[in-house]
Amino acid sequence: MFTLLNRKAAACCGFFLLLWATLCTGAVHAQNGRWYPEDEAAPILKLKTVDNQEFDLAALKGRLVIVNFWATWCGPCVAEMPSLQALGARLGAKNAVILGVNYHESPQKITDFQAKHPVTFPLLRDPWQEVSAEWKVSVLPTTFIVDARGMLRYRVVGEVDWGSKDVADRLKKISAADRANKVAAPLSAKAAAQNSVGQGG
Repeated sequence: MFTLLNRKAAACCGFFLLLWATLCTGAVHAQNGRWYPEDEAAPILKLKTVDNQEFDLAALKGRLVIVNFWATWCGPCVAEMPSLQALGARLGAKNAVILGVNYHESPQKITDFQAKHPVTFPLLRDPWQEVSAEWKVSVLPTTFIVDARGMLRYRVVGEVDWGSKDVADRLKKISAADRANKVAAPLSAKAAAQNSVGQGG
């Protein structure tokens, strides 16, 4: 019980600290997001949606993954979602996955948001901010670009037009590097079996 109370208190403090940081860094949101190069393995991310569908970043190797940390009360987060949605549609599910990690909000808040906004990429719950802390998120929105090898390539702080030429150019370079390293999306179990039969395996 004591541990649970401590976690609740920590979650409450974390929420208000991040809200304060977000309000105090409005200048960051008012301009284009700031891109910071990264070069390390992405932290663990295993979370569920409101309808209990689980997503594990480790299982997505072979595809570009865009991890967006957001909240419904964060205006810049909501403002950039349509361009994130459009980006996912352009890239295609075989090539890229967009994950929206919600910061400490109730399932009802997320459900209400989905009812008002046509977002089809997964919106994951991080109720205790454990993943947010692991990924060192201190400002919303913050977005991470993870390459096909599971390596962090960029941390993007602030709102971004994900349909811009700058974004397209950066993602093309990452995809080109993945192709050069011969990183391909893993086959499904069914496709792998069919491939094996076709090769006489």
